[in-house]
Amino acid sequence: MELLQKLRKLPGFAVLRAIIYLRISTDREEVFSLTEQLMVDSGFADKYSIEVVAVIEDRGESGGTFEKRKMATVFGMIEEGQANIVLVADRSRFGRGGIQLNQAWEKKLNEVGGYLIAVKNPTDITTSQGRTARDTDDFVAQITRNNIGDHWQRTHERRWKEELPHTGAPRMGYKLCEKCTLHEQTLSNGTTMRRIVKKCGECGGALQVDDFRGEALAEFARRWTDGGESGRKITVEMRERGVTSVRGNPMSERQWFAALDTGFGWGWRRKRTIPATGRGLTMKYPNDKPDTFDVWEKDKHKPVITDADGNADMALWERYKAKRCAKPGAVVASGNKVKHSLSTRLRCGRPKEEDASELCWSPMVASKSRSGAKGEKTYIGTYACRAVRDKLCRGITVSRHLADSAVKGWLIEQATNEERGREAAKAAAMRDRRSSNLEELDGEIERLQKKLSKLTDLQLDDEAALHPTAFKLKQGEIMAELEPLQAQAEHLREVSRMAQDIPSASKFRRLADAWDHMHDHEKRALVETLIDHILVVKQPGKKNNQLVIVAYWEVGPEQGSGPAAHLAACG
Repeated sequence: MELLQKLRKLPGFAVLRAIIYLRISTDREEVFSLTEQLMVDSGFADKYSIEVVAVIEDRGESGGTFEKRKMATVFGMIEEGQANIVLVADRSRFGRGGIQLNQAWEKKLNEVGGYLIAVKNPTDITTSQGRTARDTDDFVAQITRNNIGDHWQRTHERRWKEELPHTGAPRMGYKLCEKCTLHEQTLSNGTTMRRIVKKCGECGGALQVDDFRGEALAEFARRWTDGGESGRKITVEMRERGVTSVRGNPMSERQWFAALDTGFGWGWRRKRTIPATGRGLTMKYPNDKPDTFDVWEKDKHKPVITDADGNADMALWERYKAKRCAKPGAVVASGNKVKHSLSTRLRCGRPKEEDASELCWSPMVASKSRSGAKGEKTYIGTYACRAVRDKLCRGITVSRHLADSAVKGWLIEQATNEERGREAAKAAAMRDRRSSNLEELDGEIERLQKKLSKLTDLQLDDEAALHPTAFKLKQGEIMAELEPLQAQAEHLREVSRMAQDIPSASKFRRLADAWDHMHDHEKRALVETLIDHILVVKQPGKKNNQLVIVAYWEVGPEQGSGPAAHLAACG
């Protein structure tokens, strides 16, 4: 191919190393699965002898914006020299933000040493013909996205006017009528991407009461609101009684409260005058509790949380809202404070029973276990898996003393690691090089955010508001400048944080020498600056458990909090 031949003649492109980028949105606007995209991109790479160094996926992410996607990771790998081209099946997979936004991000990619190739229509943007083809593809992608957004907006408005929930799918305490059907579209990994309800035409789309789950939802609301029982206790009891979500999965405490917060069980439907997300919207909501919604209307469905007369129990709803939305007190109970040195870092490494390849990963909290001969009341301090209380895990424990000893051993090992000094120097140099422009970036981001905020405030003023088309055009211009800068700044901060957290070998030695003389709060403060997480791994039989200690600098942007290689024996 002429384009690839031209690229290979450029400095740094003699060997083409590619990142394959895959994306599918939540709307599933076309049948173009991640597997199909990967086949197209891989076939192109094989045909033209391109080395594939990584495959990066964005599942359930809209192409209308770049800020929530993994572009910072892609740019980081390009800048580090791991790859020099990005392969996408077509330009709509790269983005649907329109000509300005897409090309602003493509320009940033070129600036860090990368080149974007849309496999189905590769274009040479150094020629006028190639730029015209690129502009056409971006324009078509934007039109498609606008049509998708308009369709869903019309659907939501229609369902709101008909006094129906937006999705029409089953909710906690409710189900479809016997003649309605629910079709689910799923990816190869089992993730549900979209649910389509086919109505029978007789029920009017209103959900029907699910007696079993509806009674459970009402009982939960009353016991928590008026009975003074904890949500965790009720959650465990409901799980033992076989109450599940509408998808048949065990309910967590958070899911119970999410179902109650909607007010749906009382017969309400809710929405916000100003949405929580969207381009140019400066108003954000900290959570989805009832006090963050300003529009409440009665729905067509029957309430499941009722009073003695069978009407919606509005008195209970008001009491629930008051308790749920109450501001936390300034004084925190001492029992809720973190007291022990490793409470914030330990994670349960026991495999889940239904999936041996997936770990529990729940935090481990301070506990105690009986020790000594039978009948003696002797206890030792331990850390135990918190998920045991919800009966989501069989649990695992580790002695506090031996866990502390394992961390001290890790500090000693780092002090004698000759590679550590070289890694620290290399990381510091990289941090300084990449963060040199961070202050300038922040200043430019602040300027654009103020500009965007003023534009949004103007649009909310009925008398001074711009025409919607003019508003969208101006908004798009600002976002085309702002989003690439935000992603670049976020990436620089992440790299700087990872680099500056690597102490020298001599500092590790001083920390190891002082470890036994530190108080728990001092140990905890130290651990939180060095260690990302400590995974407690169950061993077969009576063998000692193992601690997997993972430092911050051993965790890459994509790795998150995954296992690393250091193992320390513990009891």
